[in-house]
Amino acid sequence: MTVNTGRPIPLKLMETFRTVFYTPILVSVAGGFLREEGLDVSFSTCPAQFPHPISALKNGAADIVQSGIMRCIIALDWGAESVPLHFAEINSRDGFFILSRHPQPDFQWDLLLHSPVIPVGFSPMPWASFQKALRKNNVDPAKLTLLHGLPLAEAVEAFKQDQAGFIHLPQPAAEQLIAEGVGHLVSALGTENGHVAYSSFAATTEFLIKNADTVSRFVQGFSKALQWLDANRESAVADAIGEFFADTPKELLAQSVARYQAQGTWPTNPALEQPQFEGLQEILMDAGLVKEHQPYQKVVTREFA
Repeated sequence: MTVNTGRPIPLKLMETFRTVFYTPILVSVAGGFLREEGLDVSFSTCPAQFPHPISALKNGAADIVQSGIMRCIIALDWGAESVPLHFAEINSRDGFFILSRHPQPDFQWDLLLHSPVIPVGFSPMPWASFQKALRKNNVDPAKLTLLHGLPLAEAVEAFKQDQAGFIHLPQPAAEQLIAEGVGHLVSALGTENGHVAYSSFAATTEFLIKNADTVSRFVQGFSKALQWLDANRESAVADAIGEFFADTPKELLAQSVARYQAQGTWPTNPALEQPQFEGLQEILMDAGLVKEHQPYQKVVTREFA
């Protein structure tokens, strides 16, 4: 353990949005793992003034952010000479689920062609991963009828009103609909698409150079949080993150955590490996979001994990 004998080091940490999918971050903060490394963390969700956390990072509103590698790969593909570097993995799999409005005991992927589908609308990565699963199961994404652009609450309401036969959601929204009997799980995309470097921590190169000790402390604390998360059952995890989901019953939180744990959503080691990076690039290329492969070393640093 790094021992901090002086004043706690301030650190601004930001997530994209609030979801059980980011439980490793929430455990790091609420469990005191970062504080034990001598960090005084200000934790926030990306405000509306920034389109995504990478923008907040570049504007000085955050020191370290949770983000998909997707954004940096796309920026390089569009001609950026450099991008913030990702240095620790948060999610090892897709954390989104496909629910049907009515029971589908004999679900086949081509059923998605016969009813409107509500995809996640706040980020291109979940839809790109959804497309990978569709193509894998011989369904052309272009042939789906999509209800695009709905914020999460409106998407759920439209689904409840039978405006779509299928919806694409993270937790705990998916678990809530399942518990209400309104939605029926037909696919977990994390299981369907396997291990990819879905979401990770990033910082500017300047911050990583000037604050290497701070980042090392951060990764040490995060690593301990991952180990704790791996060793504890869903009820203990739900207790640990409950403060971040005041309106969600503990049972639903625990069920959400259990579903994520069962599919190996979260790593036990924060190292962001190249095979998973390349797997994510393939998803982006298949979805038409990028045209060229980008070098692993331009997006990822292995210095800290």
